[in-house]
This record gives sequence, C-alpha cells and structure tokens, in this order.
Amino acid sequence: MKYLIFLDIDGTLLARGGVPSRTLTAIQKAVDEGHFVFINTGRSKGNVPFSHLKDVPLTGIVAGLGAYIEMEGEVLFSHAMPKDEIAFAMQVADDIGTGLVLEGEDMLLDYLPEQLDPHWVSNRPAVESVEDMERRFPDLRVSKISFTKPLSPEAAERLSARLGVISHPTYAEIFSKGFSKATAMDFLKARLNIADDHVIAMGDSLNDVSMLEAAGTGIAMGNAREDVKAMGFPLCGCNDEDGVARYIDEHILR
Repeated sequence: MKYLIFLDIDGTLLARGGVPSRTLTAIQKAVDEGHFVFINTGRSKGNVPFSHLKDVPLTGIVAGLGAYIEMEGEVLFSHAMPKDEIAFAMQVADDIGTGLVLEGEDMLLDYLPEQLDPHWVSNRPAVESVEDMERRFPDLRVSKISFTKPLSPEAAERLSARLGVISHPTYAEIFSKGFSKATAMDFLKARLNIADDHVIAMGDSLNDVSMLEAAGTGIAMGNAREDVKAMGFPLCGCNDEDGVARYIDEHILR
C-alpha cells in the first residue's frame, strides 16, 4: 500500500545547512517505492526556499496553508485571497501599527514597510493599498498574509471574525477561512485514493497542528515547540538529527 507523506519545511525538512543528505536519500527511496511525498508549508509558493529544495525528489507542493496545491508540476488547486479580505487586514495593520507581508504564489509584497521588524526588511516592493497592488501587480494571487509582529488578543479576535488566524510568538499568519494544511491533505487523499491510515505528516510548529491531526499518523519533530509536543503526538528525532530520514527508514521503506 502506498503512503502519502506530508512534510513541513522549516524545522522539519530543513536543518542547519539545508536538507540533510540522509533525508534526501530516504525520500528518494520512498518515491522509488511508489510513495507520494509533498511539502506542506505555511509559506506561499512565492516564499518557498526552492534553492534549498532543488535536490529533494518531491511529488508536489502544498503551500500557503492549503491555498495552493501542485503535483508533478501541475497546479491542482489555487485560491487567492479576495481583495476585501486583504483590505481588512491592511486596515487592522493600520490601526495597530504593524507591517504586513502579502505572500503571493510568485512573489512577496510589503505593506507599511516602515513598521516591519528589522529581520523582515528586504528589497521587496511595497504597496500602499489594495488598489495600488491591483494597479501595479494585476496578476498577483495572494495566498496568505503575515503580520510581522505578534497580535494582541484584541487584534486576533478582530481578525478572526472574518479570517483564519494563527498567532505565533513573533508574528501571525492570516488567511481565508476554510483553508488549512489539513484541507489540502483531504483534497490529495481523495485524488490519490489513499486511506487515512496511510497518511503521514511531520511538523514542528503551531501551523502544523491541523496537519498532524488530519494524518493517520501525525509525528511531531523532536525540536517541535513545547506546546505542540504537549498535544501528545508521537515524537521522532530532531531536524538536525535526521529525524525525517530515520522515521521514513524505520516505518515506511521496505
């Protein structure tokens, strides 16, 4: 029976220095045996570090918290946040003095760049409004939005009335309701006719929780956040200790 494997990128597939060679070998063997291996990331496709993934023999990509699904180079699903949702996020950012990163399928844009934390600052283009974005970047499809500072409970509550919200200690992810890493998994399970008990997911962060819960087997990395570990998922090794490769070698490969 074939397995459907979903891997987060940051803190899971990637270790210091890139993807470990043992992990590359394990994924290649899994694909050679007919299993399906997808990255499942909160990053939009335009924010995926493909330079670090070019040697990974992936079946496909889930990006933008389920907003984008690609398999073997074919786009199977793509959702762009509507402009009223983007405008609402901009209004909240205005009110609380926080910068935004609009994460598109092909590129990233900044909003309120003067409010960006130093580690977010880059040479990305900046826009002043939804209208400015549509005029200058008419083909941009925004998968999700990142607030570059943590949200107060009040701001998170205000946003969650209309949008999906995942708050992290140093930033927050905002996206259209009804989408998650788990919804993309359901889409692919149905398309590939894979039973729930042959779906495996591995991750380390809060935005991985829906993915870990939706899998037949959800594995938290040894380096996962403590609040994720406390949810009771089985643990594997850390990303810097070949955790992904060791699990694939021991539980999936023949």
